[in-house]
Amino acid sequence: MHRKSAAHSWLLLAALFLLAICPAGARAATKVVTDTDKGGTITIKMGDVLEVRLSSNPTTGYEWYLQKQSTALLKLTGQSSTKPAPGVLGAPIVQIFDFAPTGKGVGVLMLHYVRSWENTDPNEQQYTLHVTIE
Repeated sequence: MHRKSAAHSWLLLAALFLLAICPAGARAATKVVTDTDKGGTITIKMGDVLEVRLSSNPTTGYEWYLQKQSTALLKLTGQSSTKPAPGVLGAPIVQIFDFAPTGKGVGVLMLHYVRSWENTDPNEQQYTLHVTIE
């Protein structure tokens, strides 16, 4: 039993050592952007996660969708949303999109706020974000 405990201690010590020598910048980070960052610029590193949180009201039929022309440097890895306020009909939510970088470079993330069954309208609401991936 004592050997098992000693092995666990060494394993824990080795893990702590690796965490200590790993530079903080090398660890993956989650960068969050929201409606207020529309049209702005963000820099992320390979391995980071870009989380985009946008206000939405799906009870009207409108939702945010990733545009086909959006940069190929980001891959959509997850999509979720918050729950509407209980007992409030038509309450807004927040749509959440998670992206992972696929390569280094510069690109533009583009989403549009549309009803999925309608034709694209040049006046539709759009969200753009200039992204630099290092």
